[in-house]
Amino acid sequence: MKRISQLTIVLLVLMVSCFGELGNSPPVIESVVLDPPGNFTPGSDIQISAIVEDKDGDHLEFFWESEAGIIAEPSQLSTSWELSTLAEPLSYEHITLTVSDGKELVTKTRTIQVSEGLIMSGYTYFAGTTIPVPGVEVRIGKFSALSDAKGYYLIQHLKEGNEQVVATKEGFDRFESTVYVDNPKSTFHVSMTSPVGTGRISGFIQTIDQQAFEGLKVVLLNPDNTDSQLAGYTDRQGYYEIAQVPSGNRTLLIRNEASESVFLHDSITYDFLMQGPEKSYDARIKIKRTIIEDSYMSEIDDWDYKGNTSDGFYVLERGDKLVLKEPFTIPADAEAAMLYINSFVIGGCDLVGKLPSHRAWIANRDHENMGGISWGGDGNNFRAEVSWYPSDSPTYMNIYGREIMLYLEIFGETSCVPDPLWRIYNLKFSYYY
Repeated sequence: MKRISQLTIVLLVLMVSCFGELGNSPPVIESVVLDPPGNFTPGSDIQISAIVEDKDGDHLEFFWESEAGIIAEPSQLSTSWELSTLAEPLSYEHITLTVSDGKELVTKTRTIQVSEGLIMSGYTYFAGTTIPVPGVEVRIGKFSALSDAKGYYLIQHLKEGNEQVVATKEGFDRFESTVYVDNPKSTFHVSMTSPVGTGRISGFIQTIDQQAFEGLKVVLLNPDNTDSQLAGYTDRQGYYEIAQVPSGNRTLLIRNEASESVFLHDSITYDFLMQGPEKSYDARIKIKRTIIEDSYMSEIDDWDYKGNTSDGFYVLERGDKLVLKEPFTIPADAEAAMLYINSFVIGGCDLVGKLPSHRAWIANRDHENMGGISWGGDGNNFRAEVSWYPSDSPTYMNIYGREIMLYLEIFGETSCVPDPLWRIYNLKFSYYY
């Protein structure tokens, strides 16, 4: 009888225990909450939490897990999830929460799609130029890239907003800046400075006979021959200097920004090799030099002229010549020699289609032609303003470095009575040297 009572008690205890477990209410994970709720780019920092209920009020334990990144505190209900920087754009990644009340386990998984994000690209240049600096590590947030041989870099998976840009390379100063990323493909160029990769260039800009001009702009050219921001101006002695010039083969441009230029083509370029902290470089400029400048017969004594001068201009009839008395020599390395003639032709009859030609000749001392130009016109009267560059003439022979003479004449046959007259008001012969 006693044994039956003990057995009854044991069975009752077991029944109570079983009915207790059968009556447990497991936790319920109602939702997994992500902040931000979307735009999950690789490397994103995501705040994660969950809404969990347990009717029994049991003590709950939590465990987060994901193969697509790092969870800061996996055992906390609210924590952060750093999405892997290697997550493939447009792929699907998962995060799972497991909750235990000590009796049962429940899980819930949240799936996200990785977005492509925004792109930032640009070039790493020497400061003030578009001369590339290759091999620069450019870091924006958690992502970085090395600039290539042309200085180009590209960083993907960025989010809209302010980002810190850091660029580093051995031998260069650290670059830091803030940029706002807002376009699918934003652009940002990095300006690098270096105490060892750049130097100062200085020197004098003068003519061959040491004439100097104050205020000439001396500018370093970019590889595409545009002006860089590295420039200097000459003083009264023609001295200039430019700092932070990148090492390597470089080009200087000298430009006269004055309203009236006397320089060849208004700008001249010079190539040089920049090495070390200091570079001395003197440059020669060519200026316009005038051999003949005769307006309204002011230099009549320079010409062998037998014509009528009473009206204040040289008058040539058919067969006449206006010859410069003394020959002159243009230096061998001069450029852009030019003869300018301002004149007016008066015809004695209807000259349409039969006007005599007017020509200017370059000759040697023996009056042997070395080159020339001729022209005519329509109607009884016409004005001729002729700018002749000897090197443009189809009959051109090299006049540089040789003694030459100049003469003008009117020639041709017409039935006009009287013959046409060629009135010459201005003559100018110049070159750059």
